[in-house]
Amino acid sequence: MKIKNFSAFCFGCLVLVAATLVARASAQAATPPVVTTPRPPGATPPEVTKSTTLVNPLGTTDLQGFILRILDFVIYLGSLVIIFMLVYIGFLFVKARGVPAEISKARQALLWTVVGALILLGSKAIALGIQATVQAISTGN
Repeated sequence: MKIKNFSAFCFGCLVLVAATLVARASAQAATPPVVTTPRPPGATPPEVTKSTTLVNPLGTTDLQGFILRILDFVIYLGSLVIIFMLVYIGFLFVKARGVPAEISKARQALLWTVVGALILLGSKAIALGIQATVQAISTGN
């Protein structure tokens, strides 16, 4: 029975994420309507040029910006995981009910969650430090 409820929960989350992505993509893809004015009789038609442009969904044109966007996304996902882990660790502490072995497991989980959070935050600091160093070297300062 619990697995059935969990499956329904996962399916609901999947549908919610998909609906959010579709709504976001359709909002970005919306273009204003083309307004045409009528031509007077005998006027030559305007020159028609066909051109295709691609829209960059990442919003960056260089490798450095691309890597920073990926890092920001990973930090965003990691932050969500850390929040859920902290809630789960609180549940472990409550479930322990004073049993020393269970409290020890909860403390270990808390320790490694904090270590993971520090690594996650440190990765952004390291990336920004590397970026500043490379820029300083390339400009000669």
